Amino acid sequence: MNVLAAAGAWGVGLVLLVSGLAHTRAPAATRAALRAHRVLPGRWHRWVVPVLGPVELLLAAGLLLGGLGVLDRGPTRAAALGAVVLCGGFAAYLRVVRRVTAGQEVPCGCGLGATPVTRWSAVRAGLLGALALAPLLLPTGPWEAVPGAPVWAQLVVAVCGGLALAAGAAALPAARAVPAGLTTLSGVAR
Repeated sequence: MNVLAAAGAWGVGLVLLVSGLAHTRAPAATRAALRAHRVLPGRWHRWVVPVLGPVELLLAAGLLLGGLGVLDRGPTRAAALGAVVLCGGFAAYLRVVRRVTAGQEVPCGCGLGATPVTRWSAVRAGLLGALALAPLLLPTGPWEAVPGAPVWAQLVVAVCGGLALAAGAAALPAARAVPAGLTTLSGVAR
């Protein structure tokens, strides 16, 4: 296992785990967000909502277990590929939502709080997709000791790196959201 691949797997896996749990626990909020986006045709939200949470949880499990070195290369890379596709799809979807709802504040529906859709929502999804490339492209599988770096130390570094990446990615849209009534120090409205 490569430390960078494991950190990427953990970073994306943790975000998908939190998001998947939120989508599974609060399907009504997810459904309401999808309706507010006005992008999905007809009643597509009725089948997207029950599927979204479990898919995120399945991918999260594959990435987290793969990052621990419990899964072999194939299942870990399959979960990483699924995360690349899902996060890339989210990024594209959120860009469309921004165009359709221009000037309106609509909930992201990402399962990570009540943050409105901003360009940073799409950036986060794209960054997560790019981060999921690490376990897809770098060596994965069981951990092996390397000179000067026992397995436990590599695992600690990977998990800590993944936690930091997940926290940063999850906080990005909320951290970049600018309240509508904000003015600069010079008194100029945003």
